[in-house]
Amino acid sequence: MPSADRADIPVSPISPVSDSPPPGSEGEIIARDSKARVVLRQGRARPLWFGHPWVYANAIGRVEGDGLPGDIVSLCDHDGRLIGRGIFNPRSQIPVRLLTRRDEPIDAAFFRARVAAARALRVRLGLPNASTSAYRLINSEGDNLPGLVVDIYDDTAVVQITTLGMAIRRAMLFDALEAELAPRTIFEVAAQSYAELEGFSATSRVARGTSRSQVSCLEDGIKLDVEPLSGQKTGMFIDQRDNRIRVGSLARGARVLDCYAYAGGFGLQAARGGAKSVTAVDSSARAVARIGAHAAANGLTVDAIEADVFRFLETATPGGFDLIVVDPPKFARARKDLEAARKGYERLNALALGALAPGGFLITCSCSQNVDVVEFERILAAGAKQAGRQVRIVETRGAAPDHPLPAGFSEGQYLKVLVAYAS
Repeated sequence: MPSADRADIPVSPISPVSDSPPPGSEGEIIARDSKARVVLRQGRARPLWFGHPWVYANAIGRVEGDGLPGDIVSLCDHDGRLIGRGIFNPRSQIPVRLLTRRDEPIDAAFFRARVAAARALRVRLGLPNASTSAYRLINSEGDNLPGLVVDIYDDTAVVQITTLGMAIRRAMLFDALEAELAPRTIFEVAAQSYAELEGFSATSRVARGTSRSQVSCLEDGIKLDVEPLSGQKTGMFIDQRDNRIRVGSLARGARVLDCYAYAGGFGLQAARGGAKSVTAVDSSARAVARIGAHAAANGLTVDAIEADVFRFLETATPGGFDLIVVDPPKFARARKDLEAARKGYERLNALALGALAPGGFLITCSCSQNVDVVEFERILAAGAKQAGRQVRIVETRGAAPDHPLPAGFSEGQYLKVLVAYAS
């Protein structure tokens, strides 16, 4: 989450909210649609008028009324003109996150309408379809529901909540999902770091429906198994779906290396796309076993190796691969980590280029929000210099279209994918 200077604004004390539901109930805390108003400092409303959904603490002039953590409040500019209504948490680095640009009640009907609108957009995008049953239904600010992510895996909804305001409205959100989609199971996956920042407790659990540990889905015709309560993110990295498909289209006849392979998505697409060989590397034995199971289930051949990616690349045969994907975990979790992350990405790209044959493709990815695409291109260039290679960027890609964002909301553009041709 981006850092922000704290303003001296009146706030109410906040302590962690225990909202883990007891057996047989949702355990929901009272959610207030308050009369409080948050008034911005002079000159700080412009980004909000142009569609930005966040209010940083240093933009707030005063709070009028008894706005409590988790309340819905009205947001006004310095002259008192209504900008919209949003979730309030005065102890957050982002005290207000907009839900609507209108003066309207935020109730069960509001959330159901938001879920219905999100579903309608996915239908327009062609999701789900006969070959793909895994997609993002709700992408937080991109669907005007800040702090809420919902991924769909066939008949299952996996929910991740990252704001106090959404946490205390769980029951409304689950009701809306049941009304619009009737999922067999609703999982809630804890986002612990956000919960601690926002002041609520979070537990990964089966929230509603049939209890099970694994669900099956399709991605572009490839059968995958997902474990929402024990996997990463909501169980799968859905944001990379279209990039995995793109790799499949580039793989024919190539010797392919998939680094940080996790469930093997890039490698599976490459194998189906006609790759000469596919090697998938991950440091997790569990991930390696899953890659093998996915390959077998789809009738594909992938050589899955348990190894540290840096060490694997250091000993790889120079020029031994024609297409390499590097999709590492987040290197820069905060701005203070940026210099170390830059060096890590440079070294990773240099090692990958050393293992890449002339005329090969490097697909390099970053999910670090604090590294923007311009900086990531510089990092790739520095890595190429280290490796003594020349690269040309042929494509700049990001998250799949079911991950919409408000225009001008650069903070939400976390995923960068560069497709580079190396000579």
